[in-house]
Amino acid sequence: MKDFLKDILNIDVDQPSTKKGIALLGAGVALAVGHPELLTATVTDAGVSYGGLIGTAVPVVLGVWETLRNEFK
Repeated sequence: MKDFLKDILNIDVDQPSTKKGIALLGAGVALAVGHPELLTATVTDAGVSYGGLIGTAVPVVLGVWETLRNEFK
């Protein structure tokens, strides 16, 4: 996905502003479809603070993936 965004759409996902923008877009979509409890995002000087069901589940899923994957296989 990162390569798709970088190569096709010319979006650099490593920039903090891009990460904040994607988080806010996701929160806006969740609000627009009537489920603001799914994803919330708060932008502060310290960075982006995620909340809601998706904002909680994604770090857990990524942690499990990083724990279980075999990087050198």
